[in-house]
Amino acid sequence: MISQASFYKSKRLLLVEDCEPVRASIKGMLQQIGFEDITAVADATQAMPWVKKDSFDFILADFDLGSGKDASQFFAELSQQGLMHVNCCFLMFSAEPRRMPVLGVLHGSPDGFILKPFSYVELEKRLTKAWSSRAKLLKVYSALQRKDYEAAKLALDKIINAVNSSSLQALRLMAEVLLAEGNFSAAGKLYEQVTQQRDFSWARLGQAVTMLQLGEYQDAETLLITLSDLDDIRPEALEWLACLYLRQGQAEQTEKQLAELLRMQNSHISAHLATACSLQIHDKIDACSKYWQKLIQQYRFSAFDRSDYYFAFARLQLEQALLAKPADFSALLKKSADALAMLPQKLTTEHAEPVIAVLRARISLLQGNIADARQQFSLLESEAAATEPAAIHDRARLAFALGDIKAADNYMAQLKEFVPITANLTGECQRLTAQYLYRQEQQRRAQIRQWSQAGIDHDAEQSLSMLRQAFVFMPCNATLVLNLLQTLSQLPVSKPLLSLAKFAMTALEFSHKTASHQERLAQLLTQLPDAYLE
Repeated sequence: MISQASFYKSKRLLLVEDCEPVRASIKGMLQQIGFEDITAVADATQAMPWVKKDSFDFILADFDLGSGKDASQFFAELSQQGLMHVNCCFLMFSAEPRRMPVLGVLHGSPDGFILKPFSYVELEKRLTKAWSSRAKLLKVYSALQRKDYEAAKLALDKIINAVNSSSLQALRLMAEVLLAEGNFSAAGKLYEQVTQQRDFSWARLGQAVTMLQLGEYQDAETLLITLSDLDDIRPEALEWLACLYLRQGQAEQTEKQLAELLRMQNSHISAHLATACSLQIHDKIDACSKYWQKLIQQYRFSAFDRSDYYFAFARLQLEQALLAKPADFSALLKKSADALAMLPQKLTTEHAEPVIAVLRARISLLQGNIADARQQFSLLESEAAATEPAAIHDRARLAFALGDIKAADNYMAQLKEFVPITANLTGECQRLTAQYLYRQEQQRRAQIRQWSQAGIDHDAEQSLSMLRQAFVFMPCNATLVLNLLQTLSQLPVSKPLLSLAKFAMTALEFSHKTASHQERLAQLLTQLPDAYLE
């Protein structure tokens, strides 16, 4: 045996395999190697609670895990949520050869791949090799977990200069650390040095990425198109091509690359989110709404279900409600509330709860429950800051609607200054979404001012239409509400107007009123029909 059984005896291992006989067979091999603390489960869904509860030294997962997440997606989820200990080795196995990540080792990549069938001797060799490699890079991984890139580079320099079996992996990590720091020129030179020695796919892709980040779009596009013809790197090349076209504002080309990527990998979450992002920022709102609906229907209750789908669809319905004619307002508002209500309980995480609360508050406010909306808004101070552009925009909209312009402007400043953590496809989508929402909000505020001004320069019916439109965006503004009530006093009472008047009176209670506002209100109370005052 390569390692003493006593070494494995002290290690904890999680085995994920959906076929019970195979699971039992591999567990027997592991026991033969020396493992005693083995947790065996059928799929990623069953594995997740164990990973959250316990710290494992090894995770061994079959690539194909039935209808749920495959091992690669399971690994990505663990990495994104920071659930793996820095010294944990993750290995995948499969009956067919599988692609390993070409770029992205900085953010974590599996420590090994084993082709089935394998013996316990082969399994032990792979486990030992993975442990040895991770041990050599442990200082690097620890520094990266802290995002201490300087410490990581110092540790990588020692490994690279020592010229050992870990040097190549250290070179990959060094290049990606330079990319993460924004030192694109240095990263490009390092990738070029590697390709001069050997034509590694990851180094050629790295060259294309550095060109993109340096704004050398034509060269980046040419190289990425070449790489997209190679089977071993095609998905990554398509993803970065989509990122390049998205950055250049080429909607048709962006969506073409994403469609091809999704044809190859239908559950590619980043590609789905980027497709919806492209539709939104190019103002294809109906198509965007239908896309979110499709994702909800396609992945509801599956391993690929995400709260983002429900939030995005609820926001679009809410926006359409704000701009709708009075006759369509309630139905669209209900659609927004229904989208949130559809969110499965398992997706109501600690991260999702503040987003849910703000969206519910926005809907509640438009339903006339201003006190509830204000209460939710007051709780925002105790919540963690929003990190997604759409969630920041939600808070800005709520603050604006409640009349807290200072808070709304603070959120808008966050949106204007937003910088994504990563410069990949996901980060590009976040950057462009932040810019889009900021522009949209600035335009909407200008439009509200126009509605409000025009609403006092026309006859009563025309004024009502424009003032009501401004009011739904900004109900807790005393001047606007008083203008609306003034107009209502000039029109005969009807059921729709009665509902609007009562909402306006409630909103006025929660609006900041100056002495002149109070004086004007006193005059209006003598002019308004009694039905509005009940």
